[in-house]
Amino acid sequence: MTKILFVSALSAELKIVKEEIKKLNFKNIEISFLESWIWNYNTIFNLTKFLEQNNNFDFIINIWVCGYSFHSMPLLQDWEFKKVIQIWRIKNLANNKEKIIPNFLNFAEIESIACSENIVYNSSEIKEENFVDMESYWFELVAEKYNLPRIILKVPVDEIWEETKKFDFVKAKKFLKENIDYKKLMSELEEFLESKNLNLFDKKEEKLKNKILTYYKWTFSEKVILEKEINKFLVLELWDIEKFFEENKNLDKKEFLKRLKNII
Repeated sequence: MTKILFVSALSAELKIVKEEIKKLNFKNIEISFLESWIWNYNTIFNLTKFLEQNNNFDFIINIWVCGYSFHSMPLLQDWEFKKVIQIWRIKNLANNKEKIIPNFLNFAEIESIACSENIVYNSSEIKEENFVDMESYWFELVAEKYNLPRIILKVPVDEIWEETKKFDFVKAKKFLKENIDYKKLMSELEEFLESKNLNLFDKKEEKLKNKILTYYKWTFSEKVILEKEINKFLVLELWDIEKFFEENKNLDKKEFLKRLKNII
């Protein structure tokens, strides 16, 4: 049985997602829903707590709304086609750190987004970015920690400044219902999970991963870092893990880990 988790910040919007998903009929898929609430600490705490108790999902989907700015849009009409966006890069405005999300699905137009710890009322605060929210960076932080395949979908609703001050919840729910093709999303997700056999790694890769993890005498922290790097590259299918191991196993463990982290 495939297990999928949908995460939205607020219950009203999550209800829309739940209603649309329940209209569909997919066999052998168990779907759960989580209200993570808004802001960074709420997202981290609620999602982490939930996954600690239910850490057996095959895919996790974050769907919610975001703000947008036209400050770098040359033509207003270009915007009309951006009904829903898929996030691949997140810029944390508080510390200028970035996160890149592995591209598990090609569902919607790929975009970058700024993530703020405070409500943004001035588009200059998000600099070169066109979109902003308050949860995506923290969702990715937790999903990455648990090594879960994921996708972040955002529906642009309110323009930064005037509309932000009078957020239209009716419009948000309408856009969440109408701007996402949920049937297409679930079909593509089902196809992805079938192609992966509900597992990110085949048995050969898992065996090789365990071989690397036990080849050196790693400290606990080194082992955590190592497994994270191995999983990342296995998911992205960027290189032959067996070939890499054979070519580099003569290195000492620090050099091995360094080369692994710098492989891109």
